[in-house]
Amino acid sequence: MDKNPQLAGRIYKITSLAKVDERLKINPNDLEALILNVESLTTYAFGFLIEESDRMMLENYSKANNLELQAHNYFAEAVQYGDSTLSYIDHNFYKWLISNDGSEIVDILEIGQKEEYFRLFYWTAAAYGGAISSSGGNPEWIIKLPRVGKLLNSIVSVDSSWNNGAALTALISYTMNNPLLAPNEADSISKNLFQKAIQVSDGKDMGPYLTYAESVSKTRQKKDEFISLLNQALNIDIKSSKEFQLTNTISKNRAEWLLDNIDEFFY
Repeated sequence: MDKNPQLAGRIYKITSLAKVDERLKINPNDLEALILNVESLTTYAFGFLIEESDRMMLENYSKANNLELQAHNYFAEAVQYGDSTLSYIDHNFYKWLISNDGSEIVDILEIGQKEEYFRLFYWTAAAYGGAISSSGGNPEWIIKLPRVGKLLNSIVSVDSSWNNGAALTALISYTMNNPLLAPNEADSISKNLFQKAIQVSDGKDMGPYLTYAESVSKTRQKKDEFISLLNQALNIDIKSSKEFQLTNTISKNRAEWLLDNIDEFFY
């Protein structure tokens, strides 16, 4: 991943996605495989296609758009699997998700499958977020943005420390794109989410630093803050925690690329 990300992407596609496909062919109702499929499709689209598209955007706009379209198709497929899996485990979950009711599901712990449901909620939210951001402003996708917040907030309302604060970090991007929030309110909520994410991950995860830098600092054109956050991320020793080794390797590559091309993001 560190030396040849394109090769890593092809290997990931052949291994992870193919294995999940095989499991679902054997048993279409394999809950673990269904959740893993949402995760694998979304990870591939974000970690490889969108990452390559962002870099290509500075060199070849047409190729970048093509990569983004490919990613969107993967995100859309992941959303479809996420929605169908929500209905499969409990039809009320999907009814709740698509409703205009802003309530959160707070009784997941009583069901006894917290980890499975949290994973499904998180990766379905990520798939929705990816599909929306890669849709080219398609209203049919933009209107589904509240679903991202409902899924992520339901995790945080029960256990904000789940998966080392992954839902907290994801909520930073959602908050900055929430049209119902005033800019100063979005900034305040995002900062609070960032601080909590750093705390629960014990400062070993580069993700919160990059997410805050790109979602908040770049959006508000705070160049010095942007640079400081990326440098803080790069100061984290990738080998210090096996739990974050892969994600931090991806984050490290992105942080270095962002710093190398910083003049493209600030004016």
